[in-house]
Amino acid sequence: MRTYFKNAILYDGTGAAPITGDLLVEDDRILEVGAIDCPQADETIDCTGLALAPGFIDAHSHNDWFTARKNAGSFFHSFLEQGITTQVTGNCGFSPFGYDKDTSHKALIGSGLFAQGDAEGELSTLGGWMDASGTPYVNIIPMLGHMSSRISLAGYENRPLSEDELKKQDALLRRELDAGAAGISFGLMYEPDRYAPYEELKRAAKIAKEYGRIVTVHERACSAASTSYNPPVGGRAHNLRALDEMLKLTRETGVDVQYSHLIFVGESSWKTADEALRLIREINDEGYSFFYDSYAMLYGASVITVVLPEWYLSLPKEKRSSPLTFARLTVEIGVTKKLLGFNFNDIQITWAGEAHRDIIGKTVSQIAKEWKVSDLRAYLKLVDDTNGQGRVLMYKYLTDDLLKRLMADEHCLYMTDAWIDESGMNNPAAFCCFPEFLRIGRERNNMARVIRQMTGATADRFKVKERGYLKENGYADLVLFDPKNVAAGEDLNGQPVGIKRVYVNGKLAVENGVGMDVRGGRFLLVESK
Repeated sequence: MRTYFKNAILYDGTGAAPITGDLLVEDDRILEVGAIDCPQADETIDCTGLALAPGFIDAHSHNDWFTARKNAGSFFHSFLEQGITTQVTGNCGFSPFGYDKDTSHKALIGSGLFAQGDAEGELSTLGGWMDASGTPYVNIIPMLGHMSSRISLAGYENRPLSEDELKKQDALLRRELDAGAAGISFGLMYEPDRYAPYEELKRAAKIAKEYGRIVTVHERACSAASTSYNPPVGGRAHNLRALDEMLKLTRETGVDVQYSHLIFVGESSWKTADEALRLIREINDEGYSFFYDSYAMLYGASVITVVLPEWYLSLPKEKRSSPLTFARLTVEIGVTKKLLGFNFNDIQITWAGEAHRDIIGKTVSQIAKEWKVSDLRAYLKLVDDTNGQGRVLMYKYLTDDLLKRLMADEHCLYMTDAWIDESGMNNPAAFCCFPEFLRIGRERNNMARVIRQMTGATADRFKVKERGYLKENGYADLVLFDPKNVAAGEDLNGQPVGIKRVYVNGKLAVENGVGMDVRGGRFLLVESK
C-alpha cells in the first residue's frame, strides 16, 4: 500500500523551519520526502494548506494500565485524536508488570490510582503483559515501575527493605530490563515509594545505569511546603529539596534522569522556578543528562491521599480518628496551606465512589460547605470513604507564563500524564493537551520548536530509533493537521480542532479527526547490550 501526501507543510521533527513538499509512504515506512514527481501510489492526499509532522510522542503516560483491557480502544482514541502515536508508559513508579507473581500483595499493585481491571493473563512480567495486550493502539515504550516490585515484596509497609528483599527486588528489576523495559520509574510521592530510603533508590538507579537505561521520577514534593517532609514547613523549599535529591542521585550514579512533570504547586512555589531551572541547566552543563516534562494545562490528576503526610498514612485506621491525631494534622496542614498559597478549594473531586456521585466536579471546600463541616473534615471523610483511592484534579500547578517558559526550554519534553477513567470526571489533558501545545506554538510563532519537543527530541531521549522524524526509511507515524486552527475543542473533554489524519506505522488510525478501531501500534523495547 502506497500513500502519497502532496503539497504538505512538512515539519520534519528537527526544529528546522517547515518546507512545502511531498511525502511517500509504503506500508509502515517512509519511502521519500521532498519534491516527488508523479509517484505510483494507491492513494493521493492533497495536503495544500495542511501540515504534516511525525507522530507525536507522549513523554509521560499511564496507558499501560489499559492496553490489556477488553475494550482497550476506548482508552486510546482520545490520545490518537490528539495526534499521539507513541506513549512512554510505566511512569511515577506505576507499571502493571514487574512484580513477583506469587505475592500476597497483588491487590495493591497500582497503589490505588490504577488497576488491571478485566485484563486476563499472567501480567507480572513484561512479556506476559505484552502477550495479554496483543497489538496496541499506539506504540508503547514501557518503563518499569519501581513501586510494583516494592509492593510485591513489602506491601505498603513504611520501612526499609531487608537485604534479602533488596536482592529479590534487584532480580525483579533486572528481569524486566533484560526483557526490554526502557528504564525504571520512581513514585516518591506515593505509597510505598515514599517510604523508600535514598540508598534503595540509588541501588535501583545503578542497575538502570548498568543497562544504559533511563530513570524517571515523580519527585517527593512539587511545592515549597509539603507534607512529604517532617516538619512540613521551614528550611529550604521542599520542591527544591526534592530536586536536590535527584540531582545528587544523577551525580552519584551517572544515570540519565527524566524529572516527571516539573510543576510549582501553590502561589508561594512559583518563585522557586528560577532556581529549579538554573540547577537543571547547571547539571546538564556538567555533562550529565537531566531533563523534565510538562503538560499544556495548569492542573493535573492525582490520587486523593497525595497531600497527606507520611506519618498519617502509616497509622492504622483506628488511630487516624483520635483527637490528638486530628489536632496534629490540623496544625500541619493549616500551616502548610497558609505558607503555600494552596487550599482545599484548589482540589476538585473527579471520583469518590458510587455513594458520592453527586459531588463529582466540586471542590473539597464546596463539599465541606454542603456537608456543614470543616474543609479538613470533609477531605478526611472522602479519603476514608474511598479507602484512599479517590481521584482529584489539583490546581495552581503552574501559571500561564511559567508554562510558556518551560515549553521554550530545551530540557523540557511534552506529555499528557492523563488517562481515561470509566467513571467520574476525566482530565481534559486526555483529550486536548497536545493540540494546546500546538496552539501555544502558533501564537508564539515557534511551531517548529514545539513539534521538535514532542517528536524528535522525545524519540532521542528514550533512544527510539527511526521514529520522531520525517526521513526516508523511518516508520510512518504521521499527523496531518491544520496549523491555522489546531487547538482544544470548545468542549475540553471532546475532540480537539484541526487534527485531520493520524497514521500509526502506516495504518490510518484517525480520519477527519475521529479515532478508528485500528490497532496499529507496537511495543518498542530496548535491546540489552
